[in-house]
Amino acid sequence: MAILLTGGTGFIGSHLARNLIKEGHDIILFDKYINYNRIKDILNSVKIVEGDVNLWNEVVEVISKHDIEDVFHTAAELSVKAEKSHATAFKTNIEGTFNVFEASRILGVKKIIFTSSLSVYGPKSGFPIKENSYRDPTSFYGVTKVFGEIIGMFYHYKHGIDFRCARFPVVIGPGRRGEGATVTFSTLIEKAALNETATIDIPQNTMLPILYIKDAVNFLISLWKAKRVKKRIYIVGGVPISMKELIETLKKYIPNAKINIEIDEEAERVAKIWTLLTTLVVKAGQEKLYRNIEDINWKLKYTSIEEIVKDFIKYVQTHKDMYIGY
Repeated sequence: MAILLTGGTGFIGSHLARNLIKEGHDIILFDKYINYNRIKDILNSVKIVEGDVNLWNEVVEVISKHDIEDVFHTAAELSVKAEKSHATAFKTNIEGTFNVFEASRILGVKKIIFTSSLSVYGPKSGFPIKENSYRDPTSFYGVTKVFGEIIGMFYHYKHGIDFRCARFPVVIGPGRRGEGATVTFSTLIEKAALNETATIDIPQNTMLPILYIKDAVNFLISLWKAKRVKKRIYIVGGVPISMKELIETLKKYIPNAKINIEIDEEAERVAKIWTLLTTLVVKAGQEKLYRNIEDINWKLKYTSIEEIVKDFIKYVQTHKDMYIGY
């Protein structure tokens, strides 16, 4: 029996695969755009299948051919790209997610771990935010994540699939690519660590709830391993940080970091949504509420921006060949 990672060579997928391989699991990476750079250190330890979650026959084939028992569904179009092309995001995040669940039902997959987002919330969600708070997405990306949560719960209740969901804040770490207001936080640190010029496309007063990739991956694995869960959907905590604070912290470690500022209109709009949500969470005193989740044996390790930046820089500089030139 094997474990399938959709978006397997993507940002979260590649880091997740690395950790699962260390535990000796048989891993299948399923991806439309295979990024060999991100997985060059584990190429000989995984099976890679080029395929698209949008295409029903390809999803069915990868699950049936490789005798998949559990699925980590991380494939998705990110926030800014989803705003620029609703149709593309609909196909991947909605049609693709349906394909994964329906094929899993037919072929007997036992468990699906879904990566959702705090973007399912909005101004009308109410505070303090809870897992059962009103979902009020103000971005199309958030809309697609609401769909993923609802269809996951349906397949759990109707068909018995062990659906488990992580509502992540903004996950940052080495190897994050693509379009998105949240991507800038990762690329800023990564470029500086490689002595390259970073471009900031969002205002410095932008505030985001940050979760380091190592904590995110540990959460997903803990959620997957838990024999029982008290909830089907979990909010995962993070560290509220502004772009200005991130720059100041980065320059403590890399004083000569090269930074350009080119504000992107759509990235700025999405950033304002995140800033509003983060500010409301902080005002409600919730920023530390979800850092320890006892029933799945998970605890936030990287609890400050200093810890995140320091480890991030060290990781990139230790694995330069994975991140230079792409």
